[in-house]
Amino acid sequence: MTVDALGVSSPDAEHHHSARGHTMAGEGTRPTYAIEQTLEQLLQSLLEMGICASDVQESALSSTPGGVASGYPGGLMGRKVSQTMEQLTKLYSYSGTVQDVMIPLEVVNFVDQGKNPHMYTREFIERVAGENMYTNGMLSAVSDYRDILTSSLGDAFPELVNHIRASPHPAVKQENGTHAMDGNDAQLGSNRETGVKMEP
Repeated sequence: MTVDALGVSSPDAEHHHSARGHTMAGEGTRPTYAIEQTLEQLLQSLLEMGICASDVQESALSSTPGGVASGYPGGLMGRKVSQTMEQLTKLYSYSGTVQDVMIPLEVVNFVDQGKNPHMYTREFIERVAGENMYTNGMLSAVSDYRDILTSSLGDAFPELVNHIRASPHPAVKQENGTHAMDGNDAQLGSNRETGVKMEP
């Protein structure tokens, strides 16, 4: 990557970086890809603008012949301001492509607090996994109770054993009339019978 006297990447380097980004694994098909690229370019422009403001060099002035911003209004700083405005305009033009994307308020709060928004995803997955384990434990307890109750009823009322065994059993409910469920499918069948839903 080529840099100018201020350590700021040249337009050719920026164009090369952008072109390389747009060819990565066909990611351009994602609606948010263009927004991500523009945000990265905007952050880079703001960083370069800060460098220009803190270390003004003669080669960055518009009046310097052969300088990096020769003849450009405002010199190199003016060029970076212009790039920033263009990127902000481009970013605003993408607003219609993500108007249906719902972002949880917690994610926005994480960003405002300087935290990694992926922490929200991790915590959400951990919470859902815990709730599903709790629900699975409840279903398992109900299933065990049902088996114990069936056995006890058979012992207490021998004359009803045939009726008890012939009654529909959630764990062997047939979905398509050809085969019974087993294992995890049996648990899901029990869910449908009892009206209990697993957490998404």
